Amino acid sequence: MTPRPGRILRPTGRGLAVLGLCLGLWLLGDLARVTPARQLAAALLLMLVVGAVGIAVSGVGLRARRYLVDDAVPVGASARVMLELEGPAWITVVPLGRGIVREHLPESLGGQGDLPLAARMPHVLHVGRRGGHELGPYSLIVRDLLGLFHLRRTVEDGLHLTGLPVVGVMEPAAERATGISREGARSAAPAPGIGEIGPIARPYASGDDIRRINWRASARTGQLMTREEEPAAGQSAVIVLDTTRRENPSAEVEDALVSHAATVLDALGRSGWEVRIVDASGDEITRTGRRRGLSGPSPLGREADAVAQRASLLALADVDFDDDASGGIGRDHAAGHTALAIALGPDDGDPFSGLQLDRFAGRAAHRTAIALGPALEEPDAAHPAQPPHRARRIGPADGDDFGHAHLQHAAELAAVRERHAPTRSPLGRWTLVRGTAADTLTDLLTADEEQSR
Repeated sequence: MTPRPGRILRPTGRGLAVLGLCLGLWLLGDLARVTPARQLAAALLLMLVVGAVGIAVSGVGLRARRYLVDDAVPVGASARVMLELEGPAWITVVPLGRGIVREHLPESLGGQGDLPLAARMPHVLHVGRRGGHELGPYSLIVRDLLGLFHLRRTVEDGLHLTGLPVVGVMEPAAERATGISREGARSAAPAPGIGEIGPIARPYASGDDIRRINWRASARTGQLMTREEEPAAGQSAVIVLDTTRRENPSAEVEDALVSHAATVLDALGRSGWEVRIVDASGDEITRTGRRRGLSGPSPLGREADAVAQRASLLALADVDFDDDASGGIGRDHAAGHTALAIALGPDDGDPFSGLQLDRFAGRAAHRTAIALGPALEEPDAAHPAQPPHRARRIGPADGDDFGHAHLQHAAELAAVRERHAPTRSPLGRWTLVRGTAADTLTDLLTADEEQSR
């Protein structure tokens, strides 16, 4: 149960027991004239006073601040978090109490965990799911040395951590199979003709190749100018995510689909394509232009590309598979001169049914549809899921080692890939590739033709 923000001071069970015993011995000493009973009651009362003084001193200046060093990391990675005490907390100077910091985290970030109270408490959180995650409140819990009083200060800071889709590696064979590298936007763009914009002059930036300085423009403007080639035209690609609502959605499949979309987006961008990603309703999730850092050693171009890539990953991280496909039927969602189309969706026996993929492809010559099923069987009554292990907070000295559970998971996925190889078959004007969430994009796009299914 997550506590409410605020400050609570109360006696512990031991403190209540000591108080009750103190009152009982004092009454016994008064009624029976037993001197040792009064002495014991006085000793217990002194313990309560010492405990009260200790908890009062420990609570002076007990305020903390938490912030994220990494506010967005790929799924499976670790996000760095800093939690530190504000100002001179007396508990760190006068050791009259013991304390911890309890973080009430969601299960996707490891669940509840404790940190020893100190002036600075750097730690990392393992991000297990895609999307936004509220860190939840944290509690500063202090007890006196005798364990008689309990002080809890709960703070809600509203921090938000985003799990980004994982950008994988797309091998050259997979790029050739989808038409990414064979007719990339940069190589397919025609040369500038009469009246078209050719090389564009821009201010010289540190790191630019001196051989690309435009001396004529530099003499005209009075400052060094660099030539930056800008293609007169380019080709665009569209990535369709089948985000239709389903009765039994698989989070594993959804995360794999979004990660594959991010990988394809990265591969297309590196090859100079303009890319749009749309959902089942035809709404645009994100859009990227030709990368500015492709034409030469341009620091500003590379920085702009990094900003655009981060924005696209953040948009993909928030994708929900809850659209109504009927809302997108009957409209032509293709835009521009689409030359390549890739669709990604769950395999529920009849993938992409009712979606009318041709509506998204326009005049695309290369059309590839990828349908994924779950890699591991869902738990049922006969094979219930194992309860999750309690999360462990780790510090910088622990590195990225979270135990050996990831090795077992990787072995299970490898066994799935061996049992269920991806297959390729026609789907109208599209090439349908069916596999599981354990398959990589290279495995899927280089699959053999389907013989029988």
